[in-house]
Amino acid sequence: MNKKTIDEIFLMRSIACLSIVFLHGIARSFLEENGIIASISLLLTFGTPTFVFISEFILARSYPEKLPNNFWGKRVKYVLLPYLLFGTFYAGSKGLELTLSSDVSFVSAFGQYWWKHLLLGDYHGYFILIILQFYVLHYFFHENLKKWSPKIVLPVSFIISALYLGFFNFVPSIQTSVGQYIWDKFYWIPFLGWLFYFALAYYSGRYYPVFVSYLKSYSRIVVIAPILIGSACVFFYHHGIFSKISSKQIDIVLFTTSMIFLIYYLGLKLRRVPDFFVFISQYSFGIYLFHPLFMAFIFIGLSVIPFNIHPLIETIIYVVFSVGLSIIATYIMNKIPYGHYVSGKIGMGRQKRIKENNTTPEIIVRQSVVDRP
Repeated sequence: MNKKTIDEIFLMRSIACLSIVFLHGIARSFLEENGIIASISLLLTFGTPTFVFISEFILARSYPEKLPNNFWGKRVKYVLLPYLLFGTFYAGSKGLELTLSSDVSFVSAFGQYWWKHLLLGDYHGYFILIILQFYVLHYFFHENLKKWSPKIVLPVSFIISALYLGFFNFVPSIQTSVGQYIWDKFYWIPFLGWLFYFALAYYSGRYYPVFVSYLKSYSRIVVIAPILIGSACVFFYHHGIFSKISSKQIDIVLFTTSMIFLIYYLGLKLRRVPDFFVFISQYSFGIYLFHPLFMAFIFIGLSVIPFNIHPLIETIIYVVFSVGLSIIATYIMNKIPYGHYVSGKIGMGRQKRIKENNTTPEIIVRQSVVDRP
């Protein structure tokens, strides 16, 4: 393996991160959605599943035989703690907003949001709960997965995920408040809907040379597949087969898979991934966690401007400023004692990693915190 392996992860993580920010920026800017905007938004939903894929891919690639002794300690500190602390923070901000706009007390409003955020993943950090489930699956089943054939595990896992997602995609919700909530949000959380990504990431990481060989051998399919599958997804949406813009649909599973292969293949073809993507990748976790907060502030700022701004310009403003402010906030948090437990650690860059470790590229990959989102 050579240093380019690192670059491909940088590229994939940064593109996934930016796709999510653009998706949220478009949602705030284009209040009157048209066909083109809906299609673009739909195709941007591959970002979160790609984050989930990266986590297991790097875990399987870094530790193909045996997990490290500090496996759980590191993940509790740098994954679970940010989830809990950010969930609490967003519960507080939403509780304050509800208190100011109604007669509900802050304690009551905060409590409503807090338990949903932490136990049900009812905020944008829900993907961390999915990744934590992947860690549990890997911890208990990696010895079995090493023995099982991917030719069996991959199709079985896809069928399980497709049946699970298909049930919530096509079966009407139970007409109760609990049933409605499960169909609207909670079905996102259980690992069954993401199981195919887990299996695909595990075997792609464990059998990395084979994975790369397939991408190169079937490069034409890798390039064409996202166009064909993406077009099919747009067709299904506009013809009412899938009525939501969501990553938790059967067709988006296929589209996300095709995008993962395409981005990784492009990374293989590049001699060197641009430093911009490396930089965004370093701050991707903080960007994911912070950007909705800054988008809310940007919305307030834009609302007081006495003239209209074109939605496209608004989208660019949301993306550029939310990403920039998130990077600054993450940097500051990492300078404050224990602040990285809130925002997550800044990923090590290409140059810094080589200099600090003074070792071979393979060990560089294994020693980095690359299995974080």
